[in-house]
Amino acid sequence: MKWLKWIAAIAGIAAGTAGVIKVVNDKKNKSLDNYLLPAPTEDENGDIPALKADILSWVGQSPKSFPVTLTFGVADSKTADRFQEELAKDGLSSSFDAHTNVVDVIYNGESTIESLTFLASAIINAMKIADVQYQGFNFAK
Repeated sequence: MKWLKWIAAIAGIAAGTAGVIKVVNDKKNKSLDNYLLPAPTEDENGDIPALKADILSWVGQSPKSFPVTLTFGVADSKTADRFQEELAKDGLSSSFDAHTNVVDVIYNGESTIESLTFLASAIINAMKIADVQYQGFNFAK
């Protein structure tokens, strides 16, 4: 009977140790996930990382690929006007389609990292001021 108590005690210790190890590993994995894929902050639109990635993917594109049109969805014409005004401050041209509530931003500049970084920051600043949704881009053919 003594050996049965010892086996039960060892099994209890092993189960407790396994539980502690699982909790520690889960905590490490969650910490790593938060580091590698941080959640967007309240003031950061979820569309911003996708927009940035799309724009920076154009680095080194052939000049024949341009102009490129970035498309944004807006709630109403007032929001579109506000967004277009902010874009115009940075010298970007855009058009608004009232039937579909879409603003198209046309970019025909260089495909250098500096000019595309400027484009991304200008659009992101305008997105923070006006509530717009990034929908995608397309190259001229």
